[in-house]
Amino acid sequence: MFPDPKNFSWLEKHTRKVIKHCRRVANFVPGFSTHSVTVYVPGGDDKYPSFWIRDAVMQCRSGLIPAKEMETMIKVTLAFQNRPETQMLANRLQIPPWAIPDHIILPGLGSEEFRKRHPLGPVFYPGTYFSGKEQGNGFFGVRLPDDNLYELVQLVYTFMTTTGLSSACQLLQSSVQNIPVWERLHLGFQAMAVDEVTGLHWNTPTDWAASSFHDALRPMGAIALTSCLRFRAAAQMSDLSYCLGRKKEAEEYKDLAGKLAGAIQRTFQRRDGWLLAATQVNRQPDTWSTAMAGYYGILKGDDATAAAEALTRAYQEGSLTMNGYLRHTPVWADDLPGKTVWEDSRLDKKKPYGWYQFGGYWPQPLGYVCWSIARIDRQAATLLAQEFIDHTIRFADEGAPFEWVNPVVLRDKPGEGKWYGPSAALPLEGFRRLSQEEVKEN
Repeated sequence: MFPDPKNFSWLEKHTRKVIKHCRRVANFVPGFSTHSVTVYVPGGDDKYPSFWIRDAVMQCRSGLIPAKEMETMIKVTLAFQNRPETQMLANRLQIPPWAIPDHIILPGLGSEEFRKRHPLGPVFYPGTYFSGKEQGNGFFGVRLPDDNLYELVQLVYTFMTTTGLSSACQLLQSSVQNIPVWERLHLGFQAMAVDEVTGLHWNTPTDWAASSFHDALRPMGAIALTSCLRFRAAAQMSDLSYCLGRKKEAEEYKDLAGKLAGAIQRTFQRRDGWLLAATQVNRQPDTWSTAMAGYYGILKGDDATAAAEALTRAYQEGSLTMNGYLRHTPVWADDLPGKTVWEDSRLDKKKPYGWYQFGGYWPQPLGYVCWSIARIDRQAATLLAQEFIDHTIRFADEGAPFEWVNPVVLRDKPGEGKWYGPSAALPLEGFRRLSQEEVKEN
């Protein structure tokens, strides 16, 4: 077991506790159910009192959430998917056809004061709990986040690998508001805004998105993280299409995944192995996409080895990690060392250096990183994993694992965001994969 049987067992048990902290029951779901339903919020401290799609999906990847609850969350999300028409919002923003919400305000979630102030419904733009026409002001993107549809595809795929093909086919053929699940995913995928030639996600100053755990950043040009997620989703949509006997679409998605893999490698990988976060602004090494590119099979052979070596060097030289948590970019890649992290430094002007995604340390990509480092140096990967587990044991009663940490700017508390679901679930997924591969090798 990785890092060893005792510590894997402890982390799995603790992850169950963390996920239990994140479990919530919505009294009902408008337009979907008059009965109560179970969903999962990002953290156990209600810092984010809403049903966030990406965070719930990441928790499901732990293997610790029942299939029936996964199916419910899939259908709840799709019940709020935008229809074929574009919705026009205030502040010159819009919701394009078949878009997936960023998060959903549901009855019974959050404090009584929160529920009084925030109307029920889907919120498509980050940075707000307002579900009406006024949602979004452009600070977190003038285009919807590019990752939510891909995360929903991941959840359906996780459901399939958990329950088997027969149950997955039944789910894909079932309808939400008279439209089958597979068709909703397919329409959503086809509606995504990407570069027509490469298939990669692009940001421009007048058309940009803030996505996933990079949502406070404003990268420009081709974007690595969401392009990697598009690759993952294309490969998964191929499998889901085969499940239904849709061979034409399955082959098209398979071909797209191959095209994206080549474009990602050519566009983002530096000579030292790192993948750039973006090609025009924030042209700096990105921990997440560099590790994900190997983990998901985008990079092969020497390219995958180069990425693994880059992550290993950064860990060994101390420029990437703290207590098993990881920086978005190594310290040596800061735009202005000790002052600003990214070329896009808009948040640094409001918060101190080292805050949040501008120098904070995050545990969610740890499983990807450990898997990558283990290709080169399994002992180093084990030590990194052990640092995370030791820190989590030390601060378990105070809410570990946290959303992010950085004792330089969080002087009065060990971390931000207590009992954070993805912070436990995603490392566990990576450690489980390493454990299973170890068994196969032996």
